[in-house]
Amino acid sequence: MVVNKHGSFYMRSGWGTKIIQAIEEDAMIFTPSSEQEAIDNIGLGRVMIRALRYWSNAMMLTHEEKEQGGIRLVPEPIYYSILHHDLYFQRQGSLLLMHRNLALNEENATAWYWLFNEWKQNTITKEAFVDGFHLFLSVNGMKVKKAAVEKEFNCLKNTYIGDSKFDKNSIMDEDTYPFLAPLQILKKNGKNAYEKRSLTGKEVPLEILIYAIAMDNVDDSSNGRQINIDKVMEEKRQIGKYFGMKYSKLLELLVEAENKKYINLNNNFGNRFIEFIDYDYAGLVDKYYVDKER
Repeated sequence: MVVNKHGSFYMRSGWGTKIIQAIEEDAMIFTPSSEQEAIDNIGLGRVMIRALRYWSNAMMLTHEEKEQGGIRLVPEPIYYSILHHDLYFQRQGSLLLMHRNLALNEENATAWYWLFNEWKQNTITKEAFVDGFHLFLSVNGMKVKKAAVEKEFNCLKNTYIGDSKFDKNSIMDEDTYPFLAPLQILKKNGKNAYEKRSLTGKEVPLEILIYAIAMDNVDDSSNGRQINIDKVMEEKRQIGKYFGMKYSKLLELLVEAENKKYINLNNNFGNRFIEFIDYDYAGLVDKYYVDKER
């Protein structure tokens, strides 16, 4: 579990592109001993360079491997999909995948995991976040000051919510706009409260949804087993938590997925089940991009 490894620099629009371009040029660019070279090549300050390294791993674009010459950022499969199809993170699906990865990353994006999995209400204040997340860390053996938790809240909030004056189409510096603001999955609700908004069926591309469900239940999906839809809606590390979808909207998309032969839907004594079939679910991400490009 970690707190404040981002140096209080929230993930900004444009940074995902900078991360990928930097790694394509030199996968060891974020080695601490190469910091000045990274500053010169990427054009950001020292603390921001460290933040880029953090965000690359927190969003599971990469993982780190230590070598004799330093630290190598090794791309994950999603990295290559975005590199080839959406380098500028313009598609809804790309942002949803990055949000999902943060919400699932209890080890490296602990605050995101806590808010979208452990916190049960849809609304939260800064005070409730600080108290609740501080307790969660303490119970799990991590002692931090509440001031550090306040900084974590601010960074999380600023990753999703921009200043009311922000207009992505007109601001001069894209690097100040919150990376995940287009999703509107976290919104202001009054003066001091924030709301986790339920995504609609139109906001979640079908291929991204089925990919997420299959990867969240990879043992079942890779072995052709079935899972209860209630699990997908109610349990931690499932789309019902981090996408906050309504049951009726999810069911509509699952029917569409069955029609496209991605899954089967079964109804046993009133309980609905998703049955996985012999399908390359990992390939649905690239299918999403390729179908959009046609």
